[in-house]
Amino acid sequence: MRILDVDHASPSEAHALTGHLVEGEEVHFAFVSATGLILFTALRIVIVQREHLLDERLETSSYPYREVRHFSLTEGSALRTLRIWLGAEPQPLQLRAKEGADFGPLQRLLASRLG
Repeated sequence: MRILDVDHASPSEAHALTGHLVEGEEVHFAFVSATGLILFTALRIVIVQREHLLDERLETSSYPYREVRHFSLTEGSALRTLRIWLGAEPQPLQLRAKEGADFGPLQRLLASRLG
């Protein structure tokens, strides 16, 4: 998995960010980075990644919430990092955000979806 330096995006903007959502799929949280985006919907986690900043190829991965093995939050002086272990991936997806980012609501969503 990759490390994404993210900024919050409005869930209402999510449908404009990717064409990979099904009709009526509700987005709870959206994050954007220079190389991709990650959406937490009512159904799944959608990760869209570009290999390089100038690369036109995109890889879109979709994980149902049952694939979340565990997650952790690290809070430091300047950054907050949310790590999510998905499926059989050996390394977690890491979302890094600047101080002041609130991962609390997202943590509650993930906790409610853990089997």
